[in-house]
This record gives sequence, C-alpha cells and structure tokens, in this order.
Amino acid sequence: MDKEDKNNVINLFNKTANGGDIESQRFFKGFPYVKIMKDENGNYFKEEALREYAEKCFYIVTVMKKNGIGVGLYKYKVPYQALLKFLNEFRYNKSYGEVIDIERYIPEDLA
Repeated sequence: MDKEDKNNVINLFNKTANGGDIESQRFFKGFPYVKIMKDENGNYFKEEALREYAEKCFYIVTVMKKNGIGVGLYKYKVPYQALLKFLNEFRYNKSYGEVIDIERYIPEDLA
C-alpha cells in the first residue's frame, strides 16, 4: 500500500469526525469491534445479498514456511466457504507454516 492509499484508509477504531465514540468501543472476548448496520448509502444490510456476495469472494492467504535455505511465502487462493477449514489446518498443526496475511480477493465482475 503506497502513501496515497494509506491516507484513504479509515480507521474504524478511532473517534468519529464529530469527536464521539463509535458505539463506545465494544469488545468480544478481548477483541475490539465496530457494529455496522447500514451500507454507504444508508440502507440496512440484506442478509441474502451479503451471503451471495461473500460466496463469490476468495481470500489470498499468505503462509510463511521454512525450507532448506530460509523461509518462503506461499500464497493460497481460498474460497469463502473453505476459509475456516483452511485456517484450522494450521491452527491444529496438521500443516506446517505460519499464516501471516489474509487479503480478500474480489473477482472483477463483482467490483
């Protein structure tokens, strides 16, 4: 991400523009979160539309693995439906390597 892109990123965990807290900083099992109820146009989210969108997305999961000379990065294209199964392969040490990045990949026809 270059400098210009970083300036366009919104940190949802900072205070809002009017100085108030967003949902007064909530936590789930020690992790901060923000609850979002409406889209950018002010419309409430529709469960079916969100599910259809998610099912068309993929995740690029970067895994660091040691090899003979050092470490290598392996990038996996994982469909939405298989993401938790894929991550659990590393969580329960069934596969070696360390997940170091997860990036959402949106096919061009969805953008």
